[in-house]
Amino acid sequence: MAQWIFMISIMLLMACDRRNTKPPAPAPAAAVTHYPAALPPSVINYLQHVYPQWRVVEKSDYSKTWWSFYDTSYNPCWARTDINDDQLADYALWLKKGTQLRLAICTGEANRLFSHTIVIDTSDVFNEAAHNLSMGIAVAPPAQIDVVKPRIQSLILKPNGFALMELEERTRIYHWANESIQTFYMK
Repeated sequence: MAQWIFMISIMLLMACDRRNTKPPAPAPAAAVTHYPAALPPSVINYLQHVYPQWRVVEKSDYSKTWWSFYDTSYNPCWARTDINDDQLADYALWLKKGTQLRLAICTGEANRLFSHTIVIDTSDVFNEAAHNLSMGIAVAPPAQIDVVKPRIQSLILKPNGFALMELEERTRIYHWANESIQTFYMK
């Protein structure tokens, strides 16, 4: 019996001494969605045709306070998702002209064109020289969103939407319902 224990111990020690010379295979990486760093030409051309004097807001238009909340790799000027669940890219973009700002949502159409809705149209709120913009746009993923103020209400967001960010607070969700863009107020 002692011989068997001795032999098994020797075999275990020899097995532990064998080293695998091949490195372990890397674990498969999770699928990462990469969004383009620039707007596609089709969106730019559409906006230039519809709003020839307006241009898309740039990162440099944002206040220093904004960048104290967000990493500079984040782009608050525009966002892309499929808001109406038609498998086509839709865009929410901040546009500027002088002191005016507009938040436009462009929904993609099958013929590679867009239609748009202006959801915010303000004047005299933007000072380009002061770089005082403090509202951004982001993708709002599907979720149930409950708010207490200004009144108790809920939104069940099935496809993605667009969130209006005021510094780090979501104040509105733009979503698709009843064949059009709707606004869910959170403030």
